[in-house]
Amino acid sequence: MVTNFFRINPRLDRFKIQRLPYSEETFKELRQKFNKQCSFFRNAGYIYISPSKGFTSQIGEYTDIVAEESPAIISSLIKHLVFRTFRQAFPERIPSSFSPLRFFSTKPEHDAVAKFLPDGLKGLISYPRLVEVQTRQVVENGKPLFGLLIGSRQRWQFNVSLRRLVDEKFDLVGRTVLETEDIPGMMGVLAPDETLLGEVVGIRGDDVEIMTNQGVITRHLDSLHLQRTREQIGAYLAFKLGDRKTNAIFASLRDDSKDKGRPHSAFNEALKFAKWFCDANQMPRVYENNDGFSFTVTRNSKFNLDTGPLYRTNLIFDYGPGASETTPFSGLSKYGPFNGARFERNDLRILVLFNPHSRGSVTQFLKLLIDGIPQSTYYRSGLKRLFRLTSVTPVLKEVIGGSAGAYEVAIDEAVRDAETPGFDIALIESQEEWKAAPFGENPYYRARALLMSYGIPTQGVKDDHLRKQSESLQWTLGPIALQMYAKVGGTPWRLASTQSVDREIIVGIGHCLERPNLWSGAEQSKIVGITTFFLGDGSYLLGERLRSVPYADYFDELLKALKAAIINAALEYAWNDHDTVRIVFHIFKPIKYVEADVVAKLVESFKQYKIIFAFVIISTEHPWMMFRNVTFDKDGKANVTLCERGDNIILDPCHCLLQLRGDKDRPNKKHRPPYPVSISIHETSTFKDIKYIAQQIQDFSYLSWRSFYPTETPVTVFYSSLIALESNKLNKIPTWNARFLDQHFRRKQWFL
Repeated sequence: MVTNFFRINPRLDRFKIQRLPYSEETFKELRQKFNKQCSFFRNAGYIYISPSKGFTSQIGEYTDIVAEESPAIISSLIKHLVFRTFRQAFPERIPSSFSPLRFFSTKPEHDAVAKFLPDGLKGLISYPRLVEVQTRQVVENGKPLFGLLIGSRQRWQFNVSLRRLVDEKFDLVGRTVLETEDIPGMMGVLAPDETLLGEVVGIRGDDVEIMTNQGVITRHLDSLHLQRTREQIGAYLAFKLGDRKTNAIFASLRDDSKDKGRPHSAFNEALKFAKWFCDANQMPRVYENNDGFSFTVTRNSKFNLDTGPLYRTNLIFDYGPGASETTPFSGLSKYGPFNGARFERNDLRILVLFNPHSRGSVTQFLKLLIDGIPQSTYYRSGLKRLFRLTSVTPVLKEVIGGSAGAYEVAIDEAVRDAETPGFDIALIESQEEWKAAPFGENPYYRARALLMSYGIPTQGVKDDHLRKQSESLQWTLGPIALQMYAKVGGTPWRLASTQSVDREIIVGIGHCLERPNLWSGAEQSKIVGITTFFLGDGSYLLGERLRSVPYADYFDELLKALKAAIINAALEYAWNDHDTVRIVFHIFKPIKYVEADVVAKLVESFKQYKIIFAFVIISTEHPWMMFRNVTFDKDGKANVTLCERGDNIILDPCHCLLQLRGDKDRPNKKHRPPYPVSISIHETSTFKDIKYIAQQIQDFSYLSWRSFYPTETPVTVFYSSLIALESNKLNKIPTWNARFLDQHFRRKQWFL
């Protein structure tokens, strides 16, 4: 495997370093007096001192350090020496952060927007590459190994002062602004801190009135900067160039970014920046301090260690033995859905809501959805035959007028006038322009809220999809059929039952913040916790949305929900006292590890069981790249071989990278190539089998019934995210009541 982690070679396994007993006062005094000559960092009860080359004064007492036994000290020394070496080489460049080291590239070719701008705006608006260099530690052959993790991304820069914007008559009202403040002792070393104050409500001479979370405040014009968002920069470009030229610039940027965002381009950029950190004047660049600690950065970014090939995920399509396949389509075609023989809704009634002008397209679409496309290799069978349904009956209802109210009237009429009581699901034609409508006025979400109050799940279909040719339509029909079957309570497939003497539950914990804005001082935000519960075979127990509570109450609310769910599972599946129960918690983006504390409290509450648990953080937002191989062409450009499903690297006993969706798992090769997920087992866990957890996460990534392809995250966190997203949208509908979910949808995938 090849990564963007470039190994470091320390020059010494043992060295001396200066240190002093830690106190806050001593730390501040040392920084004020010696900040230009030395680096200081805290470890345990000491201040460690790293003097720059040529600074011979002794400040602290020397102590011996064995590199293998003191990885935290080594990591801090590396960070400080990399930062100092960069600053000495580029004194005119001010990094935006220390760890990771972040700085903007000044090379003209790295400014993606420059070639599309007129000369008068070049330099004022730019879209350069922001380079990130992180010091990371992994474990190889049981020993710590250090390296630099290097990557980059495009970020907007806007070098037009607010005073100039006012002079140009650019309307600032409604624009969000930043206030900058120098970091004490870091002026000229690090970029100032930025605070997003709020929204401009007025200009009074040299003063700006800003609506903030503390009310309206006043700041001097020259102390503020426009927030660098695409929307605000786009507004300024439109002000200077007009809408047509601005739209053309952003369209060109999008086309340009399609190639730059691909793995081979991203990795080539990482190699370019790594070259500087590795080499100086055809020789290895040496990082060293005056006390003898030194290292070099190599171009070696290969890993030979992994978990070994993970088992292919087996999907089960019947309660009895033998009905298993490795792909959903082959399993459904051979055996039908998992619960097909016991499914209580084999006669499916679909309420179809559509615009009268779309009747021809809607009826053709329904025919293909129900019976399939005979000439298709992807969607030949259709909803009825693929899922072994006895009948599928569409009930068509034209909606006169496109307003939200018109959809609600049509729904009430359809439910009231139905010859056969009840609909299993509703299919709603939606229009592209509805996306811009507030949720309270959005016809689709207003219709969805009303239908779900009747206990009817919904499935949307875009109006332009209705009119696609069958060759393109097959890629839409397949996922829609799958989602509809799951939403009415069907189980398309499951995993093989876990063979273990331990009871096992997998809990996905998600959350979303409800806050009025991102301005400074918005701590009054509320938090909504989301939990999903699965058995080891992928059986979906339930998904639960916690009450919207202030952040301070999140701990108790989450603990209460988890307790109730564990009690229900214990009753339903006949747990016995003294059983060993393994609970694996999957979480995406922890909030200050509140959830880890909840888990510890939860274990104390069930003393009748022997509970072991793993608290697993699964992230798609990380700086790692991972490829099977890299080759170089005659010009030195890297060509990468993308990873396939199951490829992995164990970075240390509690952390690994895992490819959940491989290059072959893309129905459309134009889609963005997948990246690996980062898996970390929290230190408080009592179950730390990283290989078992990696296999489990891989298997659960094939349990999503939103698509026939594996997802880029396991359903535990994927479903939690979808529940949070869709619940928040429905909460914005005035007539919606969250109790409808408990009444009708606790064990159904309504959110797909």
